[in-house]
Amino acid sequence: MSDTTKTHSETPQVGIIGLSHLGIIWSVGYASLGFDVIGYDSESRAVETLQKGTLPIPEPNLPELFKKAGSHLQFTSDPELLKKCRVVFFARDVPMDEEGQIDLTEINNLLDKTIPYLASGVDFIFMGQVPVGYTRSLGSRIRKYRPELLFSLIYRVETLTIGQAVNDFLKPDRIIVGLEDSSQGLNSRVQAVLHDPFKVPLVIGSYESAELTKSAINVYLANSVTFVNAIADLCEKVGANIHEIVAAMKLDRRFSPYSYWRPGLGFAGGHLERDLMSLSRLAKENGLVPQLLNTIIQSSKGRYRWLVQALEETIFTDHQKPTLSLWGLAYKKGTDSLHNAHCLKVIRDYGERANILAYDPLAKLPSSIQNVRVVSDKFEALRQSDGLIILTEWDEFRINEAEPFLQLMREPVIIDGVNILGPKVKQNSSINYIAMGIPRRSHL
Repeated sequence: MSDTTKTHSETPQVGIIGLSHLGIIWSVGYASLGFDVIGYDSESRAVETLQKGTLPIPEPNLPELFKKAGSHLQFTSDPELLKKCRVVFFARDVPMDEEGQIDLTEINNLLDKTIPYLASGVDFIFMGQVPVGYTRSLGSRIRKYRPELLFSLIYRVETLTIGQAVNDFLKPDRIIVGLEDSSQGLNSRVQAVLHDPFKVPLVIGSYESAELTKSAINVYLANSVTFVNAIADLCEKVGANIHEIVAAMKLDRRFSPYSYWRPGLGFAGGHLERDLMSLSRLAKENGLVPQLLNTIIQSSKGRYRWLVQALEETIFTDHQKPTLSLWGLAYKKGTDSLHNAHCLKVIRDYGERANILAYDPLAKLPSSIQNVRVVSDKFEALRQSDGLIILTEWDEFRINEAEPFLQLMREPVIIDGVNILGPKVKQNSSINYIAMGIPRRSHL
């Protein structure tokens, strides 16, 4: 722990309910800080996997943190053990459908299984993306099930990013919580677990403010993406360079240099789009017209047309059935998830029109997809290719030498959807390099 003067006996025992992505990070993270942690899930298979020392999620630095946690960490499917914990986090990931609709069935079922085992005097910290008003109703739910239970209920805004979740846990920018009465502040036990180890600003509001803050953060990020995409489109038309413009804007004190200022193919993975759709529904339910939210959603859905246009104007003008190389299947680096991944759209639209060779260091295509040959090496995917599409920003794609493309590809046409290749590749006159927000060179 950050405060090394505390003895082991003074450290409150922490319970983590729900061993999906968020719960695993939280369990391992707190145990690595010296807290005794009980990670619980009703799904015995998930628990058995973790008990064997196998981590089911691919997060950078998580294996090292898991090793550091050592004897402080215990996984169980026995809810009785939660009675030992005076601070309990509910960290089950909140499921959603393809339309961004939150499904609380799984969350409510797990709550029903665990509320009977909360110890009197427990501090119960709920995390997860839920509709505004859910945490306050959860307090009523607990009181109905356990009228004798003494407890405090806190909503903790969770902002983990897949692929950098360990760093997000250990070094958060700030901690945002919601309380039933925000004027009361945190008690000393919650303060010792939730805030003290991290030494970052603490923001306290009502349940509703904290719940809406989570969505507001994602909407602002989504708006940043929409903005930079719009400027990138203009750059391509007038001969400007989006990266030179962004470099200048980041120096303005009114803007954050860490904003999502990179043009892209639209939201993937679902989290940003889910929050936009959820807030759009909330606005409509309250008699508002969510014009900004709807504009961002439609702009994101339309970004894929940029890739289609680039393919049709280059590779498919000269070849009836070209060979396409595809670098990147996962929707982002650091994960094996294909949820709403751009590769699925490319395979859907071009799987019959082209021979596709694909490579990803982690993600696997489902067995139902037959019209793609997946190879085990990125350069193997380039052999005799008529064009390369880069869809995921894996670090191993950060190549700044033109030779592999010139030597392995039949025609070095590169559509870089994540702007990851170096200047020696981008500026090579023998490579037709295409990326968002920069003028296209003419190739004879």
